[in-house]
Amino acid sequence: MTIRLKLTLWYSIVVSLTLIVFSFIIYTFLSYSLAQEIDRDLAGRAVGVIRSIRVVETSFLTPQKIVLPDVDVFGYPNTYLQVVDMDGRLVAKSSNLFNRNVPLNEDTLQQAKNGESFYEWVEVGKQRMRIYNYPLLAQNRVVGLLQVGQPYSGAQIALNRLRWLLWFFSGLMILAAATIGWWLAKVALKPVENITETAASIRHSLNLQQRIAYEGPKDELGRLVATLNSMLDSLETAYQELADSHVAQRRFVADVSHELKTPLTTIRGNIDLIRRMGEEHPDIRQEAMEDIASEAERMSRLVLDMLVLARADAGLTLPLEPVFLSKVIQQVGRQAKLLAKDIEFKITVEESCEQVQILADTDYVKQLVLILLDNAFKYTASPGVVELLVHCTHEHVKIHVKDNGVGIEQAELEHIFERFYRSDKSRPVGGSGLGLSIAKWIAEQHQATITVNSILHKGSTFIITFPIFQSTLN
Repeated sequence: MTIRLKLTLWYSIVVSLTLIVFSFIIYTFLSYSLAQEIDRDLAGRAVGVIRSIRVVETSFLTPQKIVLPDVDVFGYPNTYLQVVDMDGRLVAKSSNLFNRNVPLNEDTLQQAKNGESFYEWVEVGKQRMRIYNYPLLAQNRVVGLLQVGQPYSGAQIALNRLRWLLWFFSGLMILAAATIGWWLAKVALKPVENITETAASIRHSLNLQQRIAYEGPKDELGRLVATLNSMLDSLETAYQELADSHVAQRRFVADVSHELKTPLTTIRGNIDLIRRMGEEHPDIRQEAMEDIASEAERMSRLVLDMLVLARADAGLTLPLEPVFLSKVIQQVGRQAKLLAKDIEFKITVEESCEQVQILADTDYVKQLVLILLDNAFKYTASPGVVELLVHCTHEHVKIHVKDNGVGIEQAELEHIFERFYRSDKSRPVGGSGLGLSIAKWIAEQHQATITVNSILHKGSTFIITFPIFQSTLN
């Protein structure tokens, strides 16, 4: 059963129950009102007759006699009057009864002896009649019974007409309610149908850029559409990230294969060379062994770099603790002097940075700065200059790594932090192209940023900005 049909049925049931209850109340109220009106009319007729009745003394044996007025004077075509004594013998009746009498039974006579008036329903043929029984008293003794009756047929006909009228109009109203409910359900569920059609279209076409159109108010359906569109936004973003990740993974595998292929080829070639000529030519053997060692070291660095990035992809979080940056920079400076060789290396730590602390992992901060210095040394020709400058403000520590080397083209700046990315100018220098990717990840782990300014053939400046540990601001 569809929701539309369910809503229509529920709407029709509610309307039907409402009409039934309403009709029952109207019918009951009118039936009660008509009965009350008949009762008041019968009581009024009885009062008029009673006022005209006299009880007189006659003889010793029958000391009292009921003297009745002409009951026809109080009668109406649909009102019947009858007087009986306490033995049930007819004393008088209205002429419109003809040869019939108002029904009387022993229970009525017994109840009349109590001296209280009462109403009752009696059946006369196939017709119901309402009877008002009024005991006649003489010297506090019941001597007779006045019965005033009226047929209920007129009221019954009116009630029957009302009942059929209520059934007829209730049926029409239920039919109209079902029709209107069906139409309202269609209108109300139209946006749901649009949502379903759009969702089916998206599922078939896999077009995650498509959205559900909705121009209505921000009601339940409006919030539903907004939620679904927001979910589609998230799915599109996740799908795009997944696609980008898949592309990056394939590129990563291809780059790793390429990077490992070269040293492996070199190692295999040198091993073959040693096998063929090593024993006869010690110099060639020594040179081949040095090449093998160099390529093996290169492969080790590549594997270590890949291990760091794999940990980054796995969600590794570095444990950070307050450290004095100046001490870390001094240790980095000593190691960097070994890398500088014939490049002039300058290191400057401002006096205001001596007691500054940052939240950091010491080893990874060293690796971060050494990666930038190593690149600076590689791309700076002798006699070039590489500078390491530490500058502090009230909120940040900035580490500048500056060189006057080959520089970077502006079009390449947005790609230099990508894995395995190397510009054409950098290929003769060597390297895996993973260093800056690792540097970026380390910076992000420390809530730091890396920016770069570069001018082609004039040099580059990398700036690492760390937030100062809050306790140092007090």
